[in-house]
Amino acid sequence: MTAWSRQQWVRSALIGGALALCLQSNVQAQDVFTLTTPGAKDNAFFQQDNASSANDCGGNDVSPALAWTNPPAGTQSFALILHDPDGQKGLGVDHWVHYGLPGDTRQIAVNVGSNSKLPGIGGKNTRGGDNYAGPCPPPGDSPHHYVIQLYALDLPADAFTPGLTATDLQAKMKDHILGVSSVVRRYQR
Repeated sequence: MTAWSRQQWVRSALIGGALALCLQSNVQAQDVFTLTTPGAKDNAFFQQDNASSANDCGGNDVSPALAWTNPPAGTQSFALILHDPDGQKGLGVDHWVHYGLPGDTRQIAVNVGSNSKLPGIGGKNTRGGDNYAGPCPPPGDSPHHYVIQLYALDLPADAFTPGLTATDLQAKMKDHILGVSSVVRRYQR
């Protein structure tokens, strides 16, 4: 083999290897358990309609639409927690706790977090309600971050009791989480 043909062989082997890695990476990226908020990018602001209807927050407690793809193999149910780590001066506020979503669920429609059309069980948010409670940060605060986490679980949808707080739910999910995906939304008054 001449020096030129050796260089060509090495270059084509490197190009082929790089192409194979790109293709493998692309396939793996497509298989990742991914939560999205349709119509809004990660870190986008909530619309005013999503805000709380209480305390002059100006909203209507309209829960956001959510969609997800590629849950891990063996997923039997999902659990959802929407948490504001900036709330209560850094102590945090749980705005939505919901669990027991059937394993074949792939989306939650807009505005079903505050009614009984959503399958599963509404857990207790920080205000003590069993539904979606919109954001209501103090006026003048910097934008609060609202972390929406979706957990894929190896537990059946009926494995949970009603009325769990986010902390209770996290304790029950321990050792049963197959995957988690999250998105962040923001809101400011």
